[in-house]
Amino acid sequence: MLTPRWIFFNRRRLGPMAAVAGIIIALVFLSSRLFSGTGRVDQEKIFTTALDNTFASRSFRFVVESKLLGEHEFYSKVEGERVMPDKVHIKGTVLKTPVEFTQVQDNTYMKDPFSGKWLTLKDLKLSQTELFFSELNPLANFNFKDIPELALVGEEKLDGDKCLVFELTPNVENVFLEDQFDGFYYKVWVDKKEMNIRQAMIRANKADTGTGGLEILIKIWDYDRNLKIEVPVETKQNQPG
Repeated sequence: MLTPRWIFFNRRRLGPMAAVAGIIIALVFLSSRLFSGTGRVDQEKIFTTALDNTFASRSFRFVVESKLLGEHEFYSKVEGERVMPDKVHIKGTVLKTPVEFTQVQDNTYMKDPFSGKWLTLKDLKLSQTELFFSELNPLANFNFKDIPELALVGEEKLDGDKCLVFELTPNVENVFLEDQFDGFYYKVWVDKKEMNIRQAMIRANKADTGTGGLEILIKIWDYDRNLKIEVPVETKQNQPG
């Protein structure tokens, strides 16, 4: 009786095929552990490390794009740089109006969009006020009371760099946001090599109304570079009223 060809084939190939199958199963198992709830402790550790590294940075460049949706729509997009602990510069548009601010220590310098001259607002830290809070202090968006839900959902390349992608629903610690919005959702890209935040997309609902909401896109790069932010020349002093 002739032996079927498939039995002969299996006998010769069974060893290599079993080895390949074993590798595939192992990769699937490791991948499932990495991107599932079973690895939550490791995921929290990675994300906490990225947060700590981001807040510990000496300097960085950033872009913040904010949209307030609903009855009173608001849009701003600014690009800037920040040098810890008390220097920041931004330039962009708010409600289709050009804006440029520089803060050095306790003074804020504002460029008049009409005359092009700089005005000095002494003893005013604009980055600690409600006006342009997110634009001048983007890291304030990452102050959390706690993070009830967090998941590592995959990997993506961002400007050629490999990033881990997290999704989270935190309870924010930001008086300017939590009084007006709820249901915060974050999608955060963490540089896999440098372990810092490279990008974040934030969405929230308008509190109490159920209509409208908030969208913020933040991009951060050039961590710990030798950035210089100086007092603008030809400034005019004004006391804030």
